[in-house]
Amino acid sequence: MIIKWPGGKKWLFTKHPELFQIKYSTYIEPFFGSGAIFFSLHPKKACISDVNQRLIGLFEALRDDHEFLFLETSKLIKSHSSEQYYKIREQFNTFSRPEHFLYLNRTCFNGVYRENIKGEFNVPIGKRNSSFFPFTMEDFAKYSNALAEAELKTQGFETTLQNAKKDSFIYIDPPYLKNKNNYESFRKYGKDIFSKEDLGRLAEILKSLSSDCKILISNFDLENVKTLFPDWNQTSIKQMSYISGAGKGRKPMEEVLIYNY
Repeated sequence: MIIKWPGGKKWLFTKHPELFQIKYSTYIEPFFGSGAIFFSLHPKKACISDVNQRLIGLFEALRDDHEFLFLETSKLIKSHSSEQYYKIREQFNTFSRPEHFLYLNRTCFNGVYRENIKGEFNVPIGKRNSSFFPFTMEDFAKYSNALAEAELKTQGFETTLQNAKKDSFIYIDPPYLKNKNNYESFRKYGKDIFSKEDLGRLAEILKSLSSDCKILISNFDLENVKTLFPDWNQTSIKQMSYISGAGKGRKPMEEVLIYNY
């Protein structure tokens, strides 16, 4: 993936390919993030979205002019410095440009995307000094081609899921809730936090679509999540977390895969 994204699901496709060996007409993903599952599947028809307008703007730029995005980001990577990073971050918060998004993502702390209450990106510079941008123009062309026929939208999950038709495949990877007693979002990647009420509304929509669509959900392995889908298949797994910058903070996370097929 061209962006680093805490909670990215590239591992899911690699470790559980059987979950994706299904037939479907349209792929739908309303919490797009890095798009790891989408780019692994390369569906012929897709409706993908995210509430993060800057993120969707990046993927639109990748789809529409991958050469420009690659060349401009490469220039910034080559001239990377602490002074440049904070200058670009300030510019980004005034006027968002896709190449700035990608540069900041590749050079910030752990690839974290976080905004303050004003909606300003405020992640500090990372400590890594090499391999910020291990891509070629051919890589960008491949990702651009995958997005060519996809419908990209900046919108909430409720609007996106209205596009679900019979035989759609819906993949859901919402911001995680820490635990049943603390509903602070695991991934505070925007000024608006995904809440337990949002999760409840999402569950009701998905259950209303379950008779016509194949649905796969990934989330923390918590009872307050699993009880929302009591009759669905549930598989508990452990996956390494790379959110923390310290080695001791990199530990297995207990997640659950919930699906209706």
